Amino acid sequence: MSEINDLPSNENVENSVTDSDMAFRIHLVLHRLEEPYKEVFQLRVFGELSFSQIAAIFGKTESWARVTYHRAKLKIQERMDEKHE
Repeated sequence: MSEINDLPSNENVENSVTDSDMAFRIHLVLHRLEEPYKEVFQLRVFGELSFSQIAAIFGKTESWARVTYHRAKLKIQERMDEKHE
């Protein structure tokens, strides 16, 4: 039950990858995350690409990349919350 309080806020999901247990849990959720959310999150967090670079890869706008990344973070957080309820 204390793990729920240890979950990162939406703004800090990407910072949590340094904690190996949290990184593993995020990877489990990422494995099941649908595209393009999965790839956008991975490119931003693990590939350390800018939103403009991500947009160029997908042939979309920078705004699209930002919104998709934000939605990916929300989906990850929701799924992590579901697993720990």
